Amino acid sequence: MDRNELSILIVDDVNSMRVQVKEILKSLGFTRIWISANVADAQLKLEVDTVHLVVADWHMPGASGLELLHYVRANPRLEGVGFVMLTAESTRDLVVNAIKAGVDDFILKPATPAQIQSKVFNVLIKRRFI
Repeated sequence: MDRNELSILIVDDVNSMRVQVKEILKSLGFTRIWISANVADAQLKLEVDTVHLVVADWHMPGASGLELLHYVRANPRLEGVGFVMLTAESTRDLVVNAIKAGVDDFILKPATPAQIQSKVFNVLIKRRFI
């Protein structure tokens, strides 16, 4: 699949982080990028559109990125969706919980463009989208 055919959903309550990740992805040739400020909005987007990859912050008001991960993995229609957790957390228990829930990879904040590129492409390759 070509980069301009892949859809990526960025979910983060911090606008500057959403914009930063979106701009990095655009610079890599991705054109179908959606942003959500919370899990409820992300769930609506996932129900309406085809999404190939979710990049979600762990800690957000209301529902967390981990709750969104559980939602994605429990929905048969979203079975092949890649999921990258964006977080400042690296404690063992949190990482283990996310791995058990089916996360594909982690991006630790503050993230560099090279780190975001590497993680996104690794997950897209793993999920056989590219």
